[in-house]
Amino acid sequence: MSKRPLAWRHLTRLKELTSVASIVRVVTDRHLTSQPLVVAAAAGDRALAEEVVSLARERGWQLPEPEPYQWGLMGEEADVLPRVTRIVDRDAFELDDMARHTDDEEVRSLANQLRGDRLGLLRSLEAEFPAYSVPGAK
Repeated sequence: MSKRPLAWRHLTRLKELTSVASIVRVVTDRHLTSQPLVVAAAAGDRALAEEVVSLARERGWQLPEPEPYQWGLMGEEADVLPRVTRIVDRDAFELDDMARHTDDEEVRSLANQLRGDRLGLLRSLEAEFPAYSVPGAK
Protein backbone atom coordinates (compact mmCIF):
# COMPACT_ATOMS: atom_id res chain seq x y z
CA MET A 1 0.00 0.00 0.00
CA SER A 2 1.28 3.41 -0.92
CA LYS A 3 2.18 5.84 1.85
CA ARG A 4 1.10 8.76 -0.29
CA PRO A 5 -2.20 10.39 0.62
CA LEU A 6 -5.27 9.37 -1.34
CA ALA A 7 -5.61 12.99 -2.48
CA TRP A 8 -2.12 12.81 -4.04
CA ARG A 9 -3.13 9.74 -6.06
CA HIS A 10 -6.33 11.46 -7.17
CA LEU A 11 -4.45 14.63 -8.10
CA THR A 12 -2.01 12.53 -10.12
CA ARG A 13 -4.93 11.00 -12.02
CA LEU A 14 -6.49 14.44 -12.55
CA LYS A 15 -3.21 15.57 -14.08
CA GLU A 16 -3.36 12.64 -16.50
CA LEU A 17 -7.01 13.26 -17.39
CA THR A 18 -6.33 16.90 -18.22
CA SER A 19 -3.06 16.39 -20.09
CA VAL A 20 -1.79 13.27 -21.87
CA ALA A 21 -4.93 11.16 -21.24
CA SER A 22 -7.34 13.94 -22.15
CA ILE A 23 -9.25 12.65 -25.14
CA VAL A 24 -10.32 16.16 -26.09
CA ARG A 25 -6.74 17.41 -26.05
CA VAL A 26 -5.48 14.40 -27.99
CA VAL A 27 -8.00 14.74 -30.82
CA THR A 28 -7.56 18.51 -31.09
CA ASP A 29 -3.76 18.42 -30.81
CA ARG A 30 -3.63 15.76 -33.54
CA HIS A 31 -6.04 17.82 -35.66
CA LEU A 32 -8.51 14.92 -35.80
CA THR A 33 -11.44 17.26 -35.17
CA SER A 34 -12.06 20.97 -35.16
CA GLN A 35 -15.55 20.59 -33.68
CA PRO A 36 -16.00 23.74 -31.54
CA LEU A 37 -17.42 21.84 -28.54
CA VAL A 38 -14.34 19.62 -28.40
CA VAL A 39 -11.92 22.51 -28.98
CA ALA A 40 -13.51 24.42 -26.08
CA ALA A 41 -13.30 21.34 -23.85
CA ALA A 42 -9.60 20.97 -24.69
CA ALA A 43 -9.00 24.58 -23.65
CA GLY A 44 -10.83 23.86 -20.39
CA ASP A 45 -8.61 20.84 -19.78
CA ARG A 46 -5.47 22.95 -20.31
CA ALA A 47 -6.68 25.48 -17.73
CA LEU A 48 -7.66 22.80 -15.22
CA ALA A 49 -4.30 21.05 -15.68
CA GLU A 50 -2.64 24.27 -14.50
CA GLU A 51 -4.89 24.33 -11.42
CA VAL A 52 -4.01 20.72 -10.63
CA VAL A 53 -0.28 21.40 -10.83
CA SER A 54 -0.69 24.58 -8.78
CA LEU A 55 -2.55 22.74 -6.01
CA ALA A 56 0.11 20.04 -5.92
CA ARG A 57 2.80 22.70 -5.70
CA GLU A 58 0.94 24.39 -2.79
CA ARG A 59 0.91 21.07 -0.96
CA GLY A 60 4.58 20.42 -1.65
CA TRP A 61 3.70 17.35 -3.68
CA GLN A 62 5.71 16.30 -6.70
CA LEU A 63 3.38 14.78 -9.28
CA PRO A 64 4.95 12.31 -11.68
CA GLU A 65 4.97 13.09 -15.36
CA PRO A 66 2.30 10.86 -16.86
CA GLU A 67 3.20 8.48 -19.63
CA PRO A 68 1.78 9.55 -22.97
CA TYR A 69 -1.46 7.66 -23.53
CA GLN A 70 -1.51 5.67 -26.71
CA TRP A 71 -4.57 6.50 -28.77
CA GLY A 72 -3.39 4.13 -31.47
CA LEU A 73 -6.64 3.81 -33.37
CA MET A 74 -7.53 7.48 -33.38
CA GLY A 75 -5.80 8.16 -36.68
CA GLU A 76 -7.65 5.29 -38.38
CA GLU A 77 -11.21 6.44 -37.73
CA ALA A 78 -13.07 8.60 -40.23
CA ASP A 79 -15.10 10.26 -37.47
CA VAL A 80 -13.58 10.41 -33.99
CA LEU A 81 -16.63 11.90 -32.25
CA PRO A 82 -18.36 8.58 -31.42
CA ARG A 83 -15.21 7.38 -29.67
CA VAL A 84 -14.76 10.74 -27.96
CA THR A 85 -18.31 10.43 -26.63
CA ARG A 86 -17.65 6.98 -25.15
CA ILE A 87 -14.40 8.05 -23.52
CA VAL A 88 -15.92 11.25 -22.11
CA ASP A 89 -18.71 9.13 -20.58
CA ARG A 90 -16.13 6.80 -19.02
CA ASP A 91 -14.15 9.76 -17.67
CA ALA A 92 -17.28 11.20 -16.03
CA PHE A 93 -17.95 7.87 -14.32
CA GLU A 94 -14.38 7.68 -13.00
CA LEU A 95 -14.45 11.31 -11.83
CA ASP A 96 -17.71 10.76 -9.97
CA ASP A 97 -16.13 7.90 -8.05
CA MET A 98 -13.02 9.97 -7.38
CA ALA A 99 -15.02 12.92 -6.04
CA ARG A 100 -17.00 10.65 -3.72
CA HIS A 101 -13.97 8.89 -2.30
CA THR A 102 -11.23 11.49 -2.05
CA ASP A 103 -10.19 12.70 1.38
CA ASP A 104 -9.52 16.29 0.32
CA GLU A 105 -12.07 19.03 -0.42
CA GLU A 106 -9.92 20.92 -2.93
CA VAL A 107 -9.17 17.76 -4.89
CA ARG A 108 -12.89 16.87 -4.73
CA SER A 109 -13.70 20.30 -6.13
CA LEU A 110 -11.31 19.82 -9.06
CA ALA A 111 -12.69 16.33 -9.74
CA ASN A 112 -16.25 17.67 -9.66
CA GLN A 113 -15.30 20.53 -11.95
CA LEU A 114 -13.80 18.16 -14.52
CA ARG A 115 -16.75 15.79 -14.14
CA GLY A 116 -19.12 18.70 -14.79
CA ASP A 117 -17.10 19.69 -17.84
CA ARG A 118 -17.20 16.12 -19.17
CA LEU A 119 -20.95 15.76 -18.55
CA GLY A 120 -21.59 19.13 -20.22
CA LEU A 121 -19.58 18.08 -23.25
CA LEU A 122 -21.36 14.73 -23.36
CA ARG A 123 -24.81 16.37 -23.27
CA SER A 124 -23.78 18.89 -25.93
CA LEU A 125 -22.37 16.23 -28.24
CA GLU A 126 -25.44 14.05 -27.82
CA ALA A 127 -27.73 17.02 -28.51
CA GLU A 128 -25.83 18.02 -31.64
CA PHE A 129 -25.13 14.46 -32.81
CA PRO A 130 -27.88 12.18 -31.42
CA ALA A 131 -26.45 9.15 -33.20
CA TYR A 132 -23.37 9.39 -30.95
CA SER A 133 -25.39 8.86 -27.77
CA VAL A 134 -23.87 6.35 -25.36
CA PRO A 135 -26.20 3.32 -25.13
CA GLY A 136 -27.83 3.00 -21.73
CA ALA A 137 -26.39 6.29 -20.48
CA LYS A 138 -29.70 8.07 -20.07
